[in-house]
Amino acid sequence: MTFNTIYRAMPLRFLTDTLELRPIELADLADLVQLANNKQLHDVLARMPHPYTSEDGLYFINDIANGTDERVWAICQRNGPMMGVVGIHLRDGNPEIGYWLGAEHWGQGIGSQAIGALMDEFDIAVPDLELYARCLKSNLASKALLEKVGFEVTGEGASNDKPGETVWTFTRPARDDIYEQEAAE
Repeated sequence: MTFNTIYRAMPLRFLTDTLELRPIELADLADLVQLANNKQLHDVLARMPHPYTSEDGLYFINDIANGTDERVWAICQRNGPMMGVVGIHLRDGNPEIGYWLGAEHWGQGIGSQAIGALMDEFDIAVPDLELYARCLKSNLASKALLEKVGFEVTGEGASNDKPGETVWTFTRPARDDIYEQEAAE
């Protein structure tokens, strides 16, 4: 499976009970920089520079969020400003999710709702693929969130993006595998 196949199979925008996940646009630059330029956020993420500048935001919008190797959605209240991002990319040939929320949105159930919605859409698009995630071992809130939405810790190792840090690797079985397991029980 190529990333292009996953990219085309996923919806451009989708809704949850209270959230809208939509493409990140240039109009989001000010919100993106304001949310991401936070040392607290930088400390729990492997790939977030600090300070986070407008140039970082433009690079993210133009080359990452709208590039060819990742699919990224802005997490927003319906018709509201951006609160964070959730996305999917291939890492070592495996689909992996990534996400972050602005610190003022932590602990409100927004992350689990957004990740759950992304997983649902992923399962519809490619039900035969496992889904992966990683987080810094020091990020206990992210570990708890990933476990809440159905991921299991399957390993740990050195962070490639943040020297000296250890990451947990998580796996969530393919939807088809989950259904087969439930049917066998």
